[in-house]
Amino acid sequence: MKKFIVTLVLAAMPFVTFAQTNAFSKFDNVEGIANITLNKELFELVSSIDSSSMGEDAGSYLKTAKGIDRLKVLTTTEKKYKKQLREAVSDHLKANSLQELMSITEGDSKVKIYVKQGSAENIITEGLVFVENGDKKDETVLISFTGKIDLNDIKDFKGLKGCKGSKGEKGAK
Repeated sequence: MKKFIVTLVLAAMPFVTFAQTNAFSKFDNVEGIANITLNKELFELVSSIDSSSMGEDAGSYLKTAKGIDRLKVLTTTEKKYKKQLREAVSDHLKANSLQELMSITEGDSKVKIYVKQGSAENIITEGLVFVENGDKKDETVLISFTGKIDLNDIKDFKGLKGCKGSKGEKGAK
């Protein structure tokens, strides 16, 4: 189950971005919560890498990375912080116009993905991925993003080729 959740979260990352400049900053430097924050400068640096020798998808991945302004990952196994993270996510969803994109439940494990659409329907500007594993000692994970992800840039990623959406087949050129 853990491998499935990690794979799902990594696969969903290009689809979501999230405006959380202050929303989850109260969890910075809290003992018991692991915090990773990646800023725009890192994504710009990564996107400047010459991808010509890296394979067919590398250019698309790097172009998508350039659109990310900030990525924040919070994880904890402590029950009190799991509850606080859940409440912070709930408060943020109430205060902002993110829509639930996907929800997966298996036993006590829950994965929810939320996004905010940009000015065009193919642009995602905000989003988050929230993974809970009940009251077990398993980790609770919050991944949040800000930026501008154009879904047209990721339609040809491996694993998405040939996917059909409301507008027809996405992988066809």
